[in-house]
Amino acid sequence: MKSIIHLLLIMGCLGAGRQPRKLPPQVPILCYHNIRSSLEGHQPDYTIDRQQFRQHLKVLSDSGYHSITPDQLYQYLTRGIPLPEKPVMITFDDNRLEHYTIAAPMLRQYGFTGVFFIMTVTIGKPGYMSAEQLKKLSDDGHCIGNHTWDHPDMRKLTLQEWRIQVDMPRQYLEKITGRPVQGLAYPYGAWNEAAIKEVKARNVQMAFQLMGKMSNANPLYSIRRLQVSGNLPATELLEVMRSTFREERR
Repeated sequence: MKSIIHLLLIMGCLGAGRQPRKLPPQVPILCYHNIRSSLEGHQPDYTIDRQQFRQHLKVLSDSGYHSITPDQLYQYLTRGIPLPEKPVMITFDDNRLEHYTIAAPMLRQYGFTGVFFIMTVTIGKPGYMSAEQLKKLSDDGHCIGNHTWDHPDMRKLTLQEWRIQVDMPRQYLEKITGRPVQGLAYPYGAWNEAAIKEVKARNVQMAFQLMGKMSNANPLYSIRRLQVSGNLPATELLEVMRSTFREERR
């Protein structure tokens, strides 16, 4: 049980619940974007090659990690329900086609599930997943989350834009999957307290950023994720996870 407490970070798909005054330590949450055959011509901050991605999953599996769902994370954070030994969340942003053709089969091979944050303007477009593929991911036990309509800076939205960027995408994704979509990932990881207020008003259960400081007042709406660099060797992944998420939120 102590091993769980030492390695924690935060992320999501969920329903309403009471937010505690102080959350437990963070659970490691990994964030991937593009998966390519090679890093050549791509920024490693947002791209990993397929063999390196496979090695990341292998080292997690060999080290005894278990992937968790956003609902498991939420129940742990709000109700103290225990997580499996060595929990980790594996998340993907933007709705890239390779999340379906490359990531999902590899996750299945290692017994993991993923969380896919979908920018809905891209659905069905070349290079992106279709509605049918998103439905299949959901049916296979993966989680589908909201990543807005077209990836705006959520600190700058008007009231009408909130409906377009959050409410309508959520309804669309729920229609596709037939399941509640209660987790949100901020585009660019950008948020502020004003954005959190609007997110909470829309009954979002948890919201995920990248590596900024969490909100003291609203930690469930500023959960941190590690944006995994394509240059990060698998041999160093576990230590980066430990060092990044070792300290509890102050």
